[in-house]
Amino acid sequence: MFSPISGVFRALRRGVVHYISRDVYPRIPFIDRPYSEQLRRQLTVSETSIALPGLGDGLDGVRALFVSDFHLGPFLNPETLERTFERLLSLRPDVILIGGDVATSNLAEIEPYADAFRLLRAPLGVFAVLGNHDHYTKEPLRIRELLEETGVRVLHNDSVTLERGGDKLILAGIDDFRVGEPDFDAALDTADGWPGPRRRPPVVLLSHNPDAFFEAARRGVDLMLSGHTHGGQVRIPGLPLLIRQSRYRLDEGRYALNGSELVVSRGLGADGIPLRVACSPEAVLVRFE
Repeated sequence: MFSPISGVFRALRRGVVHYISRDVYPRIPFIDRPYSEQLRRQLTVSETSIALPGLGDGLDGVRALFVSDFHLGPFLNPETLERTFERLLSLRPDVILIGGDVATSNLAEIEPYADAFRLLRAPLGVFAVLGNHDHYTKEPLRIRELLEETGVRVLHNDSVTLERGGDKLILAGIDDFRVGEPDFDAALDTADGWPGPRRRPPVVLLSHNPDAFFEAARRGVDLMLSGHTHGGQVRIPGLPLLIRQSRYRLDEGRYALNGSELVVSRGLGADGIPLRVACSPEAVLVRFE
């Protein structure tokens, strides 16, 4: 009943959340204040260094800012998102990566935040993938277009090659693993030098859902960055998650399998209720070495 994929409870919760996010919360005065204030006060930046096999000296020390799960809409006002981005940009990342769930339930939620996304600039670029909630809007193509209009490149089963000092790193992205149309072959076949007879550049994959990690590891991806789980969002310290989004319990933090690594962020936003309990909002700064 509680399966993250097909459980009756999950389906019921999803329907209720979409309804109240679209038709109830926007009618409540000042509904954006509680979570906007919580994000301002409790935003956490987690830092980690990850060794990528074959990373050249030109890219050694690259700092990637990973942000995910904004869930734009009634809980978060545009001014708070702009201030949040300004704070994160002070970290001076070399590349900015967005892990999906930009929207919550409908396309109109994104449009007031365009100016905030235009703030996101980095020397090696700004890239994103879509999440399940972006598909729940039934207009994922338009979300991709809106992001592209602000300067964010959406990797829809696609990849780019990041280059600095003559050295290369492959950055790939897949559509949402559960409700989208993820295509590992398309994402990785476009990669420069993949797979190749010799050692290709390191491969970093963006996937909203961390449950794609096992397939990514099977294909030799060096690092996957994901969100989706919110780290549980509402937690009772010392007890398991109340609502689990990953069927493999890849809830937050760092994992490894057969030489591949996974980082799962708790994300910036909130879904369902304008609150996080014992689970602060999070951005992740990853240093490649």
